Amino acid sequence: MRKRTDKEMKRLSAALLSLWCASVLCGCFSLQPTYTKEKAAEAVIALCRDEYGLKINAWLSGDTLYVYLPVASLTTTDKELAGAIQKNINRLVVSATRVCLSMNPRMEFLVIVVTDTGQHGIEYRIVNYVTDLVKLQCNAISRNDFAARSISSITQNPLGVGDEEGKYILKEPVRKEDFVCSLITQKISYSAAQQQPNAAGIPPKAAEVSLKDRCLEIYLLQPASGTVAGLKETALAAAAWVVNEYAFHGFDTLKLYGPPPDNAGSEFSRKALLPPPQEANRK
Repeated sequence: MRKRTDKEMKRLSAALLSLWCASVLCGCFSLQPTYTKEKAAEAVIALCRDEYGLKINAWLSGDTLYVYLPVASLTTTDKELAGAIQKNINRLVVSATRVCLSMNPRMEFLVIVVTDTGQHGIEYRIVNYVTDLVKLQCNAISRNDFAARSISSITQNPLGVGDEEGKYILKEPVRKEDFVCSLITQKISYSAAQQQPNAAGIPPKAAEVSLKDRCLEIYLLQPASGTVAGLKETALAAAAWVVNEYAFHGFDTLKLYGPPPDNAGSEFSRKALLPPPQEANRK
């Protein structure tokens, strides 16, 4: 199994994220309850099978719906095969979104995993807060805003080779605190990458974010082009946006540590991350 280069993975990630956002927008979805939460996984499987002849797998884990699509290749140069795979990814996304938006009650998170089960075991995974799907369909947020709220990752896992059922996937419920930490990490990483030339696709991780004993801890891993102070400001702004946008109250303090080698730290109260009163009133 050949290891894909960083350049190839970045190019692939950019293409798949664009396809994901376009797929979510290409259908007309009802927000009226049609499916029950308990039958969500069965409903996605049935929709893909009956309407598209597409074999997928799906599981409900707590308030998280996992959907899995095995494909022959995510890096093929065969235009006909690539077109067919993109069409199937589109169909999967449309079906999963249709079920998520037509449920009562709705689950909290949707995780879609597309894996190259042929030679490479490349896995593309995207995690969405279902409320963001609703906002997108109601035109409350733009396509770009939605993409920025989608946690995407692309990895290469040999366990994915030949796995047509998704047995290798660890199907744990996504917790809101984990989603918040991952989204803060992603926003910091994208901000750091924008200051570097030829940045594309999923950037290298620029921070480690975790929640411990009601303390949100951010460790910056690499300095961006510019000052360390600028990177700290970027990280603090990213954290403030995420915790306010998702009304996350699961912490009391935030500790922000600068990049190596000194890792100098600063501590902030949750109140310090709240928007100014006039901005909060506008929301």
